[in-house]
Amino acid sequence: MSLGLLLTIGGAVLALIWGVWLGLPGRYTQSADDIDKALDTGGRTRRTVRKVFTPLAWLTRNARSSSPRRSRRFKVESPKDR
Repeated sequence: MSLGLLLTIGGAVLALIWGVWLGLPGRYTQSADDIDKALDTGGRTRRTVRKVFTPLAWLTRNARSSSPRRSRRFKVESPKDR
């Protein structure tokens, strides 16, 4: 076996082990006081969402507004009108 092949296989094994390590769940623990504080709010906390300008969002918004709008209403016709 050549040294390059051994280094490639070793690198692949290390990358696999590192990927498995990063995929493990985190170790986050909450105290009873933290849980009580979260439950006291009733779960109805509102977060403010900060809108960030992005060029892609601007382009898609302008592309949608420039296209002709289709009517979303149903057209009701009697059989005689056909």
